[in-house]
Amino acid sequence: MNKIKIMTVILVIVTSLVGCSMEEQSGEVLENKPSAITSKTINLTMMKPETINPITNKNKSIGYIMNLIYDSLFTIDENYDTVPQLVEEYKIENDGMVINIKLKDIKWHDGTILTSSDVKFTVDLIKQHIDSPYNALVENISSISIINNKEFSINFKDKYAFSIDTLIFPIVSEKQLENNNDINNYKNNLVGNGAYKIKSYEERKSLSLIINDSYYNQLPSNAKNIEVEIVPDEEAQVSMVISLDSDIAKISLDDLSQFYEKEFKTTTYESRDYECLLFNYENEVFKDLNFRKAIVSSINKKKILEEGYINNATLVDFPLNSKSKYYDKDIKSLEYSKENAKKYLSQVTFKTNKNITNVNENTKDTDKDTVEDVNKSNLKTNNETATKDDKEKDIKEQISKLNLKIIVNKDNSERKKSAYIISENLKDIGIKNTIEELSSEDMSKALNEKNYDLALVGWELSLAPDATNILKSIGYEDERLTNYINSLQNATTESQISDIYKSIQKYVNENALFMSLVIRDDYIVNNRRIEGKISPNSFDIYEGITNLDIAK
Repeated sequence: MNKIKIMTVILVIVTSLVGCSMEEQSGEVLENKPSAITSKTINLTMMKPETINPITNKNKSIGYIMNLIYDSLFTIDENYDTVPQLVEEYKIENDGMVINIKLKDIKWHDGTILTSSDVKFTVDLIKQHIDSPYNALVENISSISIINNKEFSINFKDKYAFSIDTLIFPIVSEKQLENNNDINNYKNNLVGNGAYKIKSYEERKSLSLIINDSYYNQLPSNAKNIEVEIVPDEEAQVSMVISLDSDIAKISLDDLSQFYEKEFKTTTYESRDYECLLFNYENEVFKDLNFRKAIVSSINKKKILEEGYINNATLVDFPLNSKSKYYDKDIKSLEYSKENAKKYLSQVTFKTNKNITNVNENTKDTDKDTVEDVNKSNLKTNNETATKDDKEKDIKEQISKLNLKIIVNKDNSERKKSAYIISENLKDIGIKNTIEELSSEDMSKALNEKNYDLALVGWELSLAPDATNILKSIGYEDERLTNYINSLQNATTESQISDIYKSIQKYVNENALFMSLVIRDDYIVNNRRIEGKISPNSFDIYEGITNLDIAK
């Protein structure tokens, strides 16, 4: 199995958007609706769904609502760690090729028991629908062996360290869907297993959710029911929170200025949007370790955070979410220091245009301590000094002739500002450079054709804590890094993964293979009538919503 393909597709799981037609915008969506100010429920919004089947839905806003209705075998917590949800016990066996799972005592919303057969049915259903956003997550599953109603084994095609992290797809009911030809009809998708169950659904208008009083986990006694209004687009979702017709919404950085602290509460959380600086290893100068160290040491990451990203991001030193259990905060990249950067530049040894010969070793004949020997020794020392001075002069001359091309997406304002900070930092240590602002299409072309020296780029981190796809894409290859990556992908325990990641983080930063910059922030905003703490992440923005209360 192509593991790179799996994780590349996972990068876009639950992130693809299906745009709503402008023709579907209707006044009836927003009319005759009571203000959230007087409501006793928590009010949310989602865009008009093509389906509320969580397996085939591709719309992000609908997926967030479906997370309230359907649970998964495992889920992702606020620290981006994968934790059991429907699973009571699990054990990885056969060197990572099998996971034995025991389910909790769970009831569907219609009162029937959730069984191992439902899990098998769900996996088979996802496999049948290749356009399901969860299809890549089950690609490595070869079969499911049912032991009894609560126990089963998942058998994998290939060993993969992050197999547990792929088991985050919602489990649907075999009883509700197995005999239905139209699995996308909303009437066949009204029974879930999560903390909220569907009370009513009116197409194009609203979805009413009530607390599941038979939920397998204990919920707060004051957990509130939820009303979901169907709206035409993301702009409407934001507008409804501003007008107090909705309580909570995910907003962009551009929307942030519309929400004032006295009226609204903003919850900031780490997204999966990772930003870094890449070196083009087809350029000979970047094969020199000291040159790479000079580049990294010259760049003021704190200034990039403050001025480039206006403090709306988190500084990181490796492509993992900073709260992940595998991210080692003690392993840092080279510190910002002009002095150190210039020192590294002086130690650069990449090939120059002149043919400089190596200095011969000192003679080992110490018996002939004559005046002639001393004179020869002095002459040799003078020649060594001269040769060294010539070499350093030639290196400096070579560096002074460089003009590094820095490419950046012209439509990304934060990245652009950061590129100009990097440019000034490099000029401060004597490295000339030119910034090229490119369209997304031209940016992709330049990256593919290696038509750059430095590239300021962004990645969407995988939902699984798997950085191998990025490590394989930086253009740097050596046996040690390859062995680390292979060891990581074949690890079978958390402790093994943690130890290998520690070694990789140290190796990447000590050798300045690329430069991690930041992970951008995301935002949830709610009006002040809502009290309590919500713990969002990119997978589930409503994580912790049952803890929220309404102000008296």
